[in-house]
Amino acid sequence: MRPSLRFRLARRLLAALVGTALAASCSGLGSASPQSKPALPASRYVAEKGVKGGQLVYADWQEVDDLNLFTSADPTAQATNVIWAWLWTFDAENIPVPDLVTAVPTTQNGLVRQLDSTHMDVTINLKKGLKWSDGSDLTANDVKYTVNAICDADTGAPTTRGWDHIVSQEVKSREQLIWHFGPNKAGNCGLDADLPSGVYSPYLLLTLQPLPMARLSTVKHADFATDKYFTQKPDVTSGPYLVQNFTPGANAQVVMVPNPHYVDGRAGSKYFGHAPYLDKLTYKVYGDKAAELAGLKSGEADLGLGVIAKDMPTVQAIAADKTIAVSGLVDYLITFNQANNTSACDGQKFVATCGTPTIFKDDKPLRQAVGLAVDKEAVNQQVVEGAGVVMNGPFPHNLAPWYDTSIAKFKRDVAAAKKLLDEDGWAPGADGIRAKNGKKLQWTLSTTIGNPLRAAQDVIVANLKDIGASVTVKYVSASVFFASFHASGTLATGQFDMAMYGNIWSPDPSTWASFALSSEIPSDSNPGAGNYGRISDPKLDRLFQDGESTVDIARRVDIYKQVQAEWRDFGATVDLFEMPVISTRATHFGNYAPNGNLNGSIWNAADWFRRAG
Repeated sequence: MRPSLRFRLARRLLAALVGTALAASCSGLGSASPQSKPALPASRYVAEKGVKGGQLVYADWQEVDDLNLFTSADPTAQATNVIWAWLWTFDAENIPVPDLVTAVPTTQNGLVRQLDSTHMDVTINLKKGLKWSDGSDLTANDVKYTVNAICDADTGAPTTRGWDHIVSQEVKSREQLIWHFGPNKAGNCGLDADLPSGVYSPYLLLTLQPLPMARLSTVKHADFATDKYFTQKPDVTSGPYLVQNFTPGANAQVVMVPNPHYVDGRAGSKYFGHAPYLDKLTYKVYGDKAAELAGLKSGEADLGLGVIAKDMPTVQAIAADKTIAVSGLVDYLITFNQANNTSACDGQKFVATCGTPTIFKDDKPLRQAVGLAVDKEAVNQQVVEGAGVVMNGPFPHNLAPWYDTSIAKFKRDVAAAKKLLDEDGWAPGADGIRAKNGKKLQWTLSTTIGNPLRAAQDVIVANLKDIGASVTVKYVSASVFFASFHASGTLATGQFDMAMYGNIWSPDPSTWASFALSSEIPSDSNPGAGNYGRISDPKLDRLFQDGESTVDIARRVDIYKQVQAEWRDFGATVDLFEMPVISTRATHFGNYAPNGNLNGSIWNAADWFRRAG
């Protein structure tokens, strides 16, 4: 069955937001078998017991205009994720950690049940005794209210994907709520077509920060973006710190003090089970990167976010600070166009039959050879000073529990690449360039103009010359490169041979389905699809559909290990390195746990403290 276009999960291209498809199959049930073992590992995060008192300043350099909880802007989220608590959050290894709930819902603990091929239930159990910052009860009704707000188009939530699978919410008690997932009708929660199945395998991404129903009941959803609760001073919140005052703009500042009721219902919990340690926490935004770096040098700021590789020499020179680089969910990759290069096919709306077959079409050995020939570590060194992590497959190494730890570490192998090409009929030429059936082994690598990672192109071109390939580089403006299908975007319409760019993923393997499903090849009738490489592999199709037809994590882990093996064998992409998330902190900054996923490096702000001295 062809996946519905509404089964979608947000996936962002580096420097651009691109909607992509998430497939779902109509077959298979997800109840755990008696032999199933818990496949969702417990977080390895352990917080040090903090010291009470003092203050800390964390900084970035990009503008913050409001405190709107429904924004997708990272600088704003670095404040809102401190002010409002989550049902559950994600640690640096992308493992969910309970926050407001007693346990993260799974099939293994019985809080997730797949009832049949189209229905599932997720039970939310809040901790007993939770309070809002004004002392009022935080209950299941607040969670229900927030889901309804997300589903109202007037609210302006960044996405309703996943939430549109919930057909009803059943409040069982002050602490318990059941989300009932099932087929849904067009018009509900942003759906533009009927939803045939409510099964939503990446349900763990459906965490949220509840809003206080009593406080906001008189505010229309359409007014959320302009109401002073979000723009000036949210006065009833749930995070470890609450806003004392907020100054918006290019030099924004959010001054926060402890939430006196944060510990209510939390005392003794494994995670965040204590009152906030600091007397004051300030989020300071500098007008530009140079100003932020100066603030870090002077000691005005204790933590610097938004640092990039070229800033590392500057921050590493700060004697009182420690520079940290961690892997997140951003990777840098090469995509092959495995169909036709459709340049000059705009008049035919870039139909698949227009254009010229690329050199990679139906040539798996060639794609495999390219993957073996690229010196990923050299690219990593050239681009980010070696701060990234070389990739062995499509998944980042910290995508637990989905990443296959048995995958051998990547090693460049020019001899093996040449052998593949020899066996594939690509014979060396007198000029050093291989050829087959009178066709030269040459193509164009497309990427963006002004790309700060441009050093990668030079390394890759030289690497491929080593195996007898001649590659030229074509630079395209980012606005065209990442544009939509109907705007003639380079990737979306297939106007390239091979492309290189960065991609931001979500912490669930279903996200990769949109990149590889043959049903998600972009076209005039399917313009929002994300299979830019025009990959068509029946085995990958089947595996992704199997993985998305069940919510049982143990079964999914096995399926997605098979996905990783097939992805590499098929030569779907050349995954180069995981882009580092870089920050620098003062040595007196306690319990800083840098994090490169959706919740960012402020995910554990409740545990932050200032060391004595």
